[in-house]
Amino acid sequence: MKSDQLPVLGFLGAGAIVSAMVRGFCERAQDTPYHLVVSDMRPEACEALRNQYPERVSVASSLQECVNQSDWVIIAVWPQAGEEVIRSLQFRPDHKIINVMFDKTVEEIRSWMNTDVSIMLHMIPGTYLSFYPGPIVQCPAIPEAAEIFGHIGRIVNVDSRYQAAVFGSVTGLFAPIFAVMDHVIDWVIAQGVPADAATTYVTNMFAAVCQEACGMDKEGVHHMATVSTPGGINMQALELLDAAGAFTAWQQTLDPIMVRTSFGIFKG
Repeated sequence: MKSDQLPVLGFLGAGAIVSAMVRGFCERAQDTPYHLVVSDMRPEACEALRNQYPERVSVASSLQECVNQSDWVIIAVWPQAGEEVIRSLQFRPDHKIINVMFDKTVEEIRSWMNTDVSIMLHMIPGTYLSFYPGPIVQCPAIPEAAEIFGHIGRIVNVDSRYQAAVFGSVTGLFAPIFAVMDHVIDWVIAQGVPADAATTYVTNMFAAVCQEACGMDKEGVHHMATVSTPGGINMQALELLDAAGAFTAWQQTLDPIMVRTSFGIFKG
């Protein structure tokens, strides 16, 4: 499809999430060359993306110019500045709005806008989108948005903003998952294994296990997590970690995070 037949995607903000989405579209969605407009208070972040993808990315001189040039507007500014930014901008009724600010609701954003628009949704992308089609949560389910962003990730539809907040809480586990690998790598190195070999093995083992899980349903994952050879080393590891409260700790960690991601959102 020709780029002039595709909608223009405008990004308010140019942080890690936006950079990942832009790189995903430019690196892994060449068959649908959406034009991407970026804007941010940090011009160097925008210029870096334009310099890397000059045929696909343009830099707006202001947030308002980005809005003016775009069909879809992805709101990815700092949540603390969200209300001030949105109130300062003029939107068109034909704009389609995507919010990725983790603690803001569509209803809040709509109340800050100068006009009503027909399509607004909340989305949870991840930095992995720059190199891998990981999950993208959207609420509510908007087929047009799923068609666009399905080129760079796997769309997971949820029925309520509260459910989206649940997945938003799970994104708080990114750093802890890296920390688990980091600690295991340190243990392997302490046994006398070279750091490069330790890192390659541990990270690729985690990647392989996760890839296997991606092909399973809930029962399949539960089976692999609970059924091991009696007396085997996997069963030993499960029993030791369970006795230490490791699995419960992961769930308990999510509870206070959920308080933040669901602030002002009622279950339903």
